[in-house]
Amino acid sequence: MKKVFIIIFVLSFSTLFSQSITGIVVDKNDEPLAGATVYFDGSSFGTSTNFDGEFKITLPSEISATLVVSFVGFDKVYLNKLNFDKPYKIILKESTEDLREVVLMDNKFSRKQMMTLFKNQFLGTTRAGNQCKIENEDEIYFSYDNDRFVLTAYADKPLIIDNPYLGYKVYFDLTTFDAKFNQFSIERNDVYSSIYVGTSRFEEIDNSDRKLKNREKVFNGSFLELFRNMANKEWSKNKFTLFKGSFQTIPEEHLYIKDTLGLKQVIIKKQERGLHAKDFVAEFSLLYNRREQSKIIFHTDNFVIDKYGLFSNYDKIYFSGDLSEKKIGDMLPSNYGIE
Repeated sequence: MKKVFIIIFVLSFSTLFSQSITGIVVDKNDEPLAGATVYFDGSSFGTSTNFDGEFKITLPSEISATLVVSFVGFDKVYLNKLNFDKPYKIILKESTEDLREVVLMDNKFSRKQMMTLFKNQFLGTTRAGNQCKIENEDEIYFSYDNDRFVLTAYADKPLIIDNPYLGYKVYFDLTTFDAKFNQFSIERNDVYSSIYVGTSRFEEIDNSDRKLKNREKVFNGSFLELFRNMANKEWSKNKFTLFKGSFQTIPEEHLYIKDTLGLKQVIIKKQERGLHAKDFVAEFSLLYNRREQSKIIFHTDNFVIDKYGLFSNYDKIYFSGDLSEKKIGDMLPSNYGIE
C-alpha cells in the first residue's frame, strides 16, 4: 500500500513564559530597519517594525514556536528560548548570497506538470486546498532528479497563498520541498513520500460566519486537534481513538503524559522493532469520528506539546492516511481557538 508522509513545518521548538515581547531591529551600523517582519512561526501573532525599528507582539497565552525576523536583502534570524524580561536588540546581517539563478536543466517534464504536482502535494486536494491560489508562482523553481525520481522545489521569497475557503492569506517561507516517486514519473499516484518544511505567517482577511464555520470543519480531525487532545488525554469515539494493529487500545498504556514547565511531555512505550528502521519506536492507527483513518509512526520516544498543539521532534513523527492529505490548504494558525 502506498504511504504518503508529511513532516510538519515548524522549524524549531522553545518554551515561552510571558505574554508579550518587545525589541528593536537594526542593521550592522545600528541603523533601525523600519518595516521588518517579526512573527511567531505558524501563527497569526506578528507585526512590522515602526519607523524607529521597534516592535511589540502581545500574546493571549504562552506559545511554543520560533520567533522569525526578516527583512528584504538581509538574512533571517530565528530566535528560541526567549527571555521576555527585557527588550531584544536584533541585528540583521546583509545577505551575502545572491538569489539562486534559474538553471536550465534537462527536465523531462514541463513546468506545468511539475507545478501541478507541487500544488497537489503542497496545497492539497481537499476543498480548501483546491481553492488556494499561490499569488507569486513565478518565484517557484523546480528540478527533477531523473536518476532518483525526486522533484525538488524552492523559492527565494516567501510564497503568498490566498486561502478564500478559510479567509486567510498565508506567507510561507519554503525551505524544503521534495516529492519522491516509485518510478520515473510526475503523476500523483506514483508519489510514495513528500516533505515540505518552512515557516509561516497568517493574516486574516475574512472572518465572516461562513469562514468561521469552514475553519471549524477544517480543525475537526486536524493535527492541531490531535495533539491538543493527546496533551489533555481527550480520546473518544467522536474524536480520535487509538489502535494498535487492528484493535482499539487504551492510550495511557502506550503514551505517558506528564506536566513539564507548563508543557505536556509525552513518553512513548517502545514496541518491537520488527522490520522497521533502527530508530523506530512505535506505530499506531488513528480513527477520527469513526470514519477518518490515519497512521502515526514515532521515531522518537518522547516529545512535548504546548497549549496550542505545537509539538517538538516534528521531524521524527510521521503520518499516513487521511491526516497526510491535510496540507497547507487545511492549515490553521496555531493560535486558532485559543483565547
